Amino acid sequence: MKIYMFKRALATTILTGGLFACTSLVDVKPKTAVDSGTALTTQEAVNAAVNAVYDALQSTDLYGRDLIALPEVLSDNGRATNNSSRLVAEYQNQPGNHMINWTQDYYGINQANLVLDALPKVTLTDAQRNSYMGQCLFLRALMYFDLMKSYAYMPTAVINDYNRGGVPLALTGVLTLQQVEFPSRPTIDAVYTQILADLTTAIDKLGGTATSRGPVYATKGAAQALYSRVALYAGKYQESADMATSALTSGVGVFQSKTTYIAGWRTAVNPESMFEINFQTNENIGVNTSLQTTFTTLVTLGNTAQTGGFGDVVPTVALLADLESEKDASGNVLDIRRQLYELGTKGRGAQNIETTKFLGKNGTINLDNVPVIRISEMYLNRAEAYYRLGKEADAIKDLNTIRTRCGLAEKTGLTGATLLDEIIKQRRLEFAFEGHRFWDLKRLGRDIVKLPTNLPFTDYRVLARIPISEINNNRNLKQNYNY
Repeated sequence: MKIYMFKRALATTILTGGLFACTSLVDVKPKTAVDSGTALTTQEAVNAAVNAVYDALQSTDLYGRDLIALPEVLSDNGRATNNSSRLVAEYQNQPGNHMINWTQDYYGINQANLVLDALPKVTLTDAQRNSYMGQCLFLRALMYFDLMKSYAYMPTAVINDYNRGGVPLALTGVLTLQQVEFPSRPTIDAVYTQILADLTTAIDKLGGTATSRGPVYATKGAAQALYSRVALYAGKYQESADMATSALTSGVGVFQSKTTYIAGWRTAVNPESMFEINFQTNENIGVNTSLQTTFTTLVTLGNTAQTGGFGDVVPTVALLADLESEKDASGNVLDIRRQLYELGTKGRGAQNIETTKFLGKNGTINLDNVPVIRISEMYLNRAEAYYRLGKEADAIKDLNTIRTRCGLAEKTGLTGATLLDEIIKQRRLEFAFEGHRFWDLKRLGRDIVKLPTNLPFTDYRVLARIPISEINNNRNLKQNYNY
């Protein structure tokens, strides 16, 4: 993605009037810098601003690392090795060591809002205006959804005594201190309603967007896929199933066969991606916090394996046991997804089995595009939604689409809790180290069983702590329980 970087009109928050920095809204590189008074008055500037919203997602606090790695290490999928001392506290679920996406997500939301506010005033074709609106609404929905996952309960599993509501909704852009508001937390349902409304409009506005722009730009298919995920989390199962069906026929993302699935993880753009974060060479996060260094010690230069990354988070014994649970008569593991886990190197510490989903696929060490939504999820979203709707035969059919692709035998006769457990197990195995597991356990209200200690769903540490600066600046904002 081109690097048209938004200068921060606001530093830590667009909600509480905390710290402000920079006087310009947009830098349009390399041609010119545009100040806030004239920033969004041309198609070129709007295009730059929309690209800047995508770029905001590259932050280490977002999809550069945390939204992928932390849901693994906070849950029962990932174990911290202490090779670099990073993410050990998160693995131990220590108080306050959780997601920290608040500031970056609200920064990106404000960027999207500023574009949405400007669109009626800029000379554009209808197609351009619809495309920009659809993209910004998709991105705003994604960021609000990520905030809700971190800082609030999900509609399907709530501890009422600890529930402080959703996250504040800001739906217009902020440029000056005078525009800053001090919102309270609306209900969980109100925020999910807004997210789904944004996605509904995005689907409509992106209807004319070419599928070839995916997966690194928002498309109608990506918006339908995200709607399916959000609706599943919200307990709107018929909507989740319907949108999964629409997404599967959208032309965005290609479901891979057993023979091509592993290879899909070795190309710069995963062919299954419906939406992914694109990193160019000069956007390399680097050796300390990239996904490659977080998940692996293995670096291949030519034909030589060398120690490169830290391998801070590796699969737990329980995850590997699930991957290896089905074998043939000779004892060989049937699940091809086990091939995405290899023995790392010794240089940073003891050798561990590591995931190889991120191995510098863009041709450079520590540089990987990051899949956010893959088409395989649509089958598992729909399988779970069908189960919840009492359509168990349809649920088994979608479940078996994933199982047989991965080299496993079809399941027959599953029903009730046994069927749901198998669907959740396949979600675990299919999306391990892609940032799903903690959220799946949370929306199901399930305890996290892990070493060194379990984390019950009733524990306040299931929710992240809202930044203290936000609480101090906004008296209407309630902190999460016990922080």
